[in-house]
Amino acid sequence: MRTSNKNKMHILTIKEIESLKKRKYRKNYNKYLIEGKRIIQSATDWNGEIQFVFCTDSFFEKNIDWEVFQNIDRSRLKIISEQEFKKISSTTTPAGIAAVCHIKKQKKVNFNKNKWVYLDNIRDPGNLGTIFRSAAWFGINNIALSPNSSDPYNPKTIRSSMGAHFAINIHYDIKLEKFIGTHQLISASVKGEDLSTFIFPKKLVLVFGNEAHGISSKNQRIIDDFVSINSFGYGESLNVASAATVFMYAMSLKN
Repeated sequence: MRTSNKNKMHILTIKEIESLKKRKYRKNYNKYLIEGKRIIQSATDWNGEIQFVFCTDSFFEKNIDWEVFQNIDRSRLKIISEQEFKKISSTTTPAGIAAVCHIKKQKKVNFNKNKWVYLDNIRDPGNLGTIFRSAAWFGINNIALSPNSSDPYNPKTIRSSMGAHFAINIHYDIKLEKFIGTHQLISASVKGEDLSTFIFPKKLVLVFGNEAHGISSKNQRIIDDFVSINSFGYGESLNVASAATVFMYAMSLKN
C-alpha cells in the first residue's frame, strides 16, 4: 500500500457519504458511491476515478492482498466500523467495501457514432442499469438519456449495471431529434415489422421508452421503423430492459 502526502483531498464524513444516496447531493458533491468488490475492481480497470475507499476491518483482513488495496494511496483508504458501513450502504446485506467516485464531466457528444441506444424517460433505476450492462456486452458504447430519465448514478442503477457504466459513454438531457437525418430511429411495437426479418442499417438509434407509457408521442412521430418481438408463450409484453437486450442481440447478429 502506497503512502503519500501529495494531492490530498478532503475525505467525506460518514454523514456526507450517506447523503450520496440522494440525487441532489450526488450533484452537489459531484460524486457517487459504488459498493462491492467486483464493481470497485471494474472501476479500477476502467479508470472510474475512485477518490476514496471505505471498508470494514473484517473485509480488509480477508482481502489484504487484493490489488486495489495494494495500489491505493493509504490516505485514500479508510477503515470504518460495521455500524458506520451500514449507514452508508444502500443494500440490506452490505458487502463491507465501498468507494466514492468522481462524476466525470460529460464528453462532447459525437453524433456521428454509428450505433446508439436512446432511453426516453426510463424511470426505474434497475432497468436503466440492466440496459447499460446489455449495451456494454453487445458493444454499443453510446447511450443517450432523454431529459427526466432516471439518474445513471443512482445506487440501484450502479448495482444493476455491474460496473458496465464505466465501459460506455452516457450522455444526459439529449433530445431524440438530434439524430434526425443522420440515423435511422428504431423502436419496439407489437404492430411493427418482425424483428427476425428486419434489416438493421449501419447508422441507427434503438429507442426504448418509459416502463408505463412507452416512448413519448412527440418522439413516436419521428421514429422511422417500428419492430416487433414475436411472443411464443404467455404475456402481453416484455419488460423494457428485456426488450432492449433482445434488440441489441438481434442487431449484433446482423451487423
